[in-house]
Amino acid sequence: MLSLKAHTSGLFQVGQNLAFTFAICFAGSGCATSDHAKADRAGEEIVQEVLAQVRQGILVKQQETLPLESVSTNSDVPVLNQSLSLEDTLRLSTLHNRNYISQRESLFQSALALGVTRRDFLRPVFSGSISSTLSGGSGQEVSSVSGLSLNGQQYLFTGGRLSVGVGSNLNDDGESLPEIYSGNFSASISQPLLRGAGPGLPYEGLTQAERNLLYTTRSFELFRQDFAIQITQKFYDLLSQKKKLQNAEENVRGQQFAYDQAKALFRIGTGSSLDVFRAEQALLLAKNDQSNTVEQYKVALDNFKIDLGIPIESEIDLTGEFPAISEASFVLDDALLSARENRLDLQTSRDQLEDVERQLDISRNGLLPDLNLNINYGSDSSDQFDFNDLELGDSESYSVGLNLEIPLDRLARRNSFRNAEIAFDREVRQFDLKSQQVTLEVQGALRQLAQLKFQIEIGERSIQSFSSTVEKAEIDQLRGTVTNRDVVEAQSALTDAKNAQLDRIVDHEIQLLELYKLMGLLLVSEEGMIVQ
Repeated sequence: MLSLKAHTSGLFQVGQNLAFTFAICFAGSGCATSDHAKADRAGEEIVQEVLAQVRQGILVKQQETLPLESVSTNSDVPVLNQSLSLEDTLRLSTLHNRNYISQRESLFQSALALGVTRRDFLRPVFSGSISSTLSGGSGQEVSSVSGLSLNGQQYLFTGGRLSVGVGSNLNDDGESLPEIYSGNFSASISQPLLRGAGPGLPYEGLTQAERNLLYTTRSFELFRQDFAIQITQKFYDLLSQKKKLQNAEENVRGQQFAYDQAKALFRIGTGSSLDVFRAEQALLLAKNDQSNTVEQYKVALDNFKIDLGIPIESEIDLTGEFPAISEASFVLDDALLSARENRLDLQTSRDQLEDVERQLDISRNGLLPDLNLNINYGSDSSDQFDFNDLELGDSESYSVGLNLEIPLDRLARRNSFRNAEIAFDREVRQFDLKSQQVTLEVQGALRQLAQLKFQIEIGERSIQSFSSTVEKAEIDQLRGTVTNRDVVEAQSALTDAKNAQLDRIVDHEIQLLELYKLMGLLLVSEEGMIVQ
């Protein structure tokens, strides 16, 4: 006999107190604050867990992930007035860039969703309700029925489901009779024996949810790598533009010297007015180019502030050495091996192939008929005037049964299985294509890196050649053997060569980072630093 005497006689009073407490809690801000903190803790634990798994795969030491609260919402970013190095810009953009924050929040939301899925599969899920109904009518006493029920369910590792429920009612007919109490208890197990039964099948929803979050986390890591490269490239581009400003100033000084020289030679009769006009035009063009370069730098700097997530009113100056040419050599076979082992996107493609293979097994199992074992137990108490007198064993019932489906129409299941086969074949082709694309990307990156290195060597020789040309043209002009056109053209060509060389050096360093990323070897710390 199951008894409720272990319960206190104030079950309904406790229920009323709980209902009142919950009402106050939800009406106030305290519970909202508590729920916010709990959700953040749960989500962050899952994010940490999956990030550790991903970053272990790319050979980086796990550091503490920036909690969601430490990420800026851009409304609290102060106006800056300081010099910034590359490390400073990477750190600032990681904290304040709007797109970066959104990507981080999306990952966090995915982790929260997984938390709910884990709860559903791995822990009992409880629910409860308190109800009270008043009824009456003409010539009738007002009667009331109050109820309290608690329910729970749990997935079983065998694929079945256990459900338990307990409840109690209080009836008051409004007449002279005392209040009447009643109670009930129920438990049931539903276990599939054919379709839906088998290793891994019961928890497929959880398995896929876990893997989906893993894929999302890998995508986030790839986004962080691309983001760090983009910020680095823009930083180097701005340093390059600063050097181009210096080159423009040197060009203006050189053209000014050529103009003054042309006027002096004209005054002493060894030069022509055409030389003066030509030199003046070259000087004006150089000043115009200088003005354009200054304006382009200001616009690029303002855009960079947006990328950093800082107010555009900030006054910043970029400091640091212009990148030197990194010496690096790679063997194609080693680079391809590294890419196949470490590329996160290739790992995801490989895992997705396993997913569709698993779905094929599930669809094959789905061709079986349903055969379910159902076990039910119920117990009710007889009506009592005193809650303490309730005995749940007063009326008991149970049942055990098997339910076998007769699959007269298997069209939908057969088509589902065929679709799963097609999806598997398609994913095999997709993985093969992805592998080929990885090979092409690594080969192309290596060729591009070698080409840029060759262009830099040629560019250095061109600068030396143009420098010598300028010196010789200036000397020859003083001797009167050439016109100032040679000086003007040589000076402009030298400036163009220096500017082009700056662009090639930046392209080379960024291409090197891209190659590391394509090989799966680009490591980005939590602060956004590229780890060499």
